Amino acid sequence: MVSIGMIYQFNNDQGTGLVMLSDGETKDFTIRDWIDDSNAPTIGLQVSYEDNGYFKKIKVPSEEEKNNISSDKKTSRDIDIKNFTSIEEYENYYLNESFITISNTKDKLIMQKYSAEGVYNISVSLKNAKPELVKEIHPLTSVDEHIQYLKDMGYKLANDSGNNESRKVSLRSYSIDDYGEVNISYHDSKINVSVMINGKKVY
Repeated sequence: MVSIGMIYQFNNDQGTGLVMLSDGETKDFTIRDWIDDSNAPTIGLQVSYEDNGYFKKIKVPSEEEKNNISSDKKTSRDIDIKNFTSIEEYENYYLNESFITISNTKDKLIMQKYSAEGVYNISVSLKNAKPELVKEIHPLTSVDEHIQYLKDMGYKLANDSGNNESRKVSLRSYSIDDYGEVNISYHDSKINVSVMINGKKVY
């Protein structure tokens, strides 16, 4: 989930700091969590703070991003996955977070989400009375690892241009009902990924 906050402590020598969120909660971060190339972290700077359980992402948000975060908070404020009691509740929640269902039986759910950082996996099991949630990430650290993962998922390579410093790759998949396209760009040692399903940008 993404929140708006403010940097209220930052040690430039150590590359560590604290963000205070709009609800008063404080979150620690390191310079590795900073994803904004146009700004440097400084005390008093308003930031967007995202922690998906695997990675933190902190940057200076645009006005549009601030408005989107505010409206998202209104709709998702009451959702707390710790209170979920069924596999269906978890599946519906993570489908809205761009995960896909890999397997769903009466006592176990496995879902997956592909991203620039890697492959997020969640599993929910009903061993006890309350569902048990496990989150994992399998990092993909090179463009070739991304390509191999997508090929294993049924995508075909459509374009691969560039070199070791800058590279652009497109992969596509087709089925009777679905058309998917993934565009990967590599520049300045950063991998960016965009995913389209049936012409609609997923992320």
